[in-house]
Amino acid sequence: MNTIASELQLTEVLDAALVAFRRAILPLQQFATAFSPVQLKGDNSMAVPYYPLSTSDSATRANNGSYKALATATTTQARKVVINKNKVQALSFTSEDRARQPMFDPEMHGRLKGEKLAFDIIADIFARFRHSDFTSGTIPAVAAASFDENDVADLAQLCMESFWPETGRSLILNPAFHFNLLKQGQIIDASKSADPRAFRDAMIQRILGFEEMGTAGLPSNNGAPFAITATASTNVVSAVAHGLSNGDRVIFPTLAGGAGLTAASVAYFVRDAAADSFKVSATIGGAEVDITTNYSSGTCRKFENITGIAAVPSALLVGFAPVEPTAAVRSQLYDYRIVTDSYSGIVLEYKHIGYGDTDEEVQVIECHYGDGLGETNAAKLITTPLA
Repeated sequence: MNTIASELQLTEVLDAALVAFRRAILPLQQFATAFSPVQLKGDNSMAVPYYPLSTSDSATRANNGSYKALATATTTQARKVVINKNKVQALSFTSEDRARQPMFDPEMHGRLKGEKLAFDIIADIFARFRHSDFTSGTIPAVAAASFDENDVADLAQLCMESFWPETGRSLILNPAFHFNLLKQGQIIDASKSADPRAFRDAMIQRILGFEEMGTAGLPSNNGAPFAITATASTNVVSAVAHGLSNGDRVIFPTLAGGAGLTAASVAYFVRDAAADSFKVSATIGGAEVDITTNYSSGTCRKFENITGIAAVPSALLVGFAPVEPTAAVRSQLYDYRIVTDSYSGIVLEYKHIGYGDTDEEVQVIECHYGDGLGETNAAKLITTPLA
């Protein structure tokens, strides 16, 4: 049974939700983001500005040569992102709940709803991270229990060798990697000049040039195993409604009765995907794998296996904007608000709805957003070993 107090205040729910949302959404704010507090017009898209990585070489000026002739224009890129997604968290209760259950903490419920909303948005947007899209060199796969400051140093070296700007580098880790890094003496041991926030708040923040943050919202982008067969004469893997796309990284956990593929410990990339079949290659965009003998059975699964991301903002483009109800719809709402956080620019929508036929009241926190790929060399993916 719900526990809703009669003194429930709208502002308490919204304020608590916004504070929790702001903290949980921080990993997303490390990328190129744009926020609009008003509904978009026209094609429902918004321009997200970003700064591309610099690739032009420095010039040599001849004696008495013109400086102006050597000047190149700086570039602030912008790419359209369509606001075509939404996520919702809602509270629901009846008049009986409200009358008979006096104990309710609206701030706690708002905090939990706001935090979960942020985690789900991050997971959805970060589903864009695939090995075939972000091919920039990275560290070898490492188990969470072995991930430490040495691996972060190796990442920092790769970033420097890739000429990434020193400002704006972020390191986003799943909980297992974040907390194993947090355990390292150099980070958590006060006798080694550790940041006190590491022990107090489980936050590392700055480490070896990265703004580090852990989040439960970072998805592995793996999929559940599904049954397959494979044909030697065509190199086709058959699976009904497999849902894979070209470029997805996959493994075959089990294989029986054939030859040409390796089970469990080798990753492949999908190519020539159709509704119920696909081929695979050993490298991104490479030649199809030669299946020399039919596979009578087996399993396949999407296996991006992402455990962390090192990136600069231009890797991912994200936009947030409300989708306001029409006047007719708004007249049916008890309350509707667009709430903008002055600190981060985050835009949330609040709807308060009553259903007389079921004697039920619903309070909704909603976010409309869209996302797109930025520069594919602006992120390095971290994984665990396949075997």
